[in-house]
Amino acid sequence: MSKTYNNLFPSFFMSTTIDKVQLSLNYTGKTKRPNYGDLDGTIDYINRYTLQGGNPYLKPEKIHYVELTGAWRRFFAQLSYTYKKDPIISTTVPYGESGEVKLMTLDNFPEIHSIRAFIGASFNIGIWEPRINLGITKQWFAIDTWQGRKHLNNPQGMVQWQNAIHLPYDIWLNVDMAWESAGNDRNLYRKSCSYVNAKLYKAFFNNSFSISVEANDIFNKRNYGVTSFSRDITRYVCVTDLSRSFYLTLQYTFNSSRDRYKGRGAGTNEKNRF
Repeated sequence: MSKTYNNLFPSFFMSTTIDKVQLSLNYTGKTKRPNYGDLDGTIDYINRYTLQGGNPYLKPEKIHYVELTGAWRRFFAQLSYTYKKDPIISTTVPYGESGEVKLMTLDNFPEIHSIRAFIGASFNIGIWEPRINLGITKQWFAIDTWQGRKHLNNPQGMVQWQNAIHLPYDIWLNVDMAWESAGNDRNLYRKSCSYVNAKLYKAFFNNSFSISVEANDIFNKRNYGVTSFSRDITRYVCVTDLSRSFYLTLQYTFNSSRDRYKGRGAGTNEKNRF
């Protein structure tokens, strides 16, 4: 039912340098349309008290984004503010005459405000090139639940530590670590999670052939639990799948040449909606 395409998409960018500090200010206004699967009105059975389906009457999200970035030598800082009007969020509504059966669906909520702050630094210490980022995200959003009005404003902290080590024989070792604290995202409460990834990379014949060995989530700590809040149902989902994985990649490029076209197709966003 959402067939309005006469929207404006304003953007603004300004940058300057003050005492060797590079500053930039960016504003973007855009529309995010619902995925086609979210518009599907087909009803799926979960159990005798719960059904699930899409909402063909969803409206697009209107997003306003403001970002201030500063960089000095090897340090950077970023502060951003996001305002979403009519955000698409999961909810539940009564289904049938008795109202005992609940339909899990999607709906447009009034608004969400959120801020994000990041600071980071990168260094070169001999063969070691570390990079560390610290960040925090906080939203302002409230929802009606079966327990009353609930404010989902708990912030989420994040730590990222990336390490690149240049070994002899032009071999690169990358060790990346990240940790994310518990907090709220839309109508969700996520528990904390972390991961450690490692990768060995070696290129041959002027980068035409390469070998890489990669291990993801070595300690299997990326699993997390998510609690979703809605009007009639509070649902907890715990991800217990084994996320540890190992890869061996052999890559060879035939007739390598510089790409003449670096852009993206105009229909990429529309294809992603599928």
